[in-house]
Amino acid sequence: MSVAEAAHRPAKSGRTVALWLGFLLIIAAGIGLAWIGAGSLRPTVTTSGLQFRTVKSGAGEPIGRADAAVMDYVLTSDDGTVLDSSESHGGAQPFAMDQVFPGFAEAMTRMQEGGQYRFTMPQKLAFGAGPPPPNFPKDSALTFEVRVQKVVRGGAAMMQQMQAQQQQGAGQPQQ
Repeated sequence: MSVAEAAHRPAKSGRTVALWLGFLLIIAAGIGLAWIGAGSLRPTVTTSGLQFRTVKSGAGEPIGRADAAVMDYVLTSDDGTVLDSSESHGGAQPFAMDQVFPGFAEAMTRMQEGGQYRFTMPQKLAFGAGPPPPNFPKDSALTFEVRVQKVVRGGAAMMQQMQAQQQQGAGQPQQ
């Protein structure tokens, strides 16, 4: 058969169907890979309502109840208004689980040194049934972006001792 004859010969429908099925399979595989890749963008939602997402994994054991952690953070409301940040307090701040919102403490149990995290909590995880403080918008979820700089194992007890000493010092008259 000459090249001219082959060009004028009708294509077999089986090859056309196989070609289209091949294209559809490639497209479906691309969509599936995109869905799997987007999984890191979807937060984990806990039974309490905390939505937690790891932006960058840290190293070591997660923060424990007895530990303290030095963190940079930004707290925003639903509309993106910055409500608080570590920068407004002079830089990274130390935290222990017994000194933060219950939702923040829950999130800390999932954090590691060097990691970056984003989590959102309903106000009930921050303030319970009580009203929010004056600078917090009513019924707005609270979103934290956190970078854990350092975890101090057993540091919660040290922070409690320091606070007790500061309170004692504040109660004594100056000479």
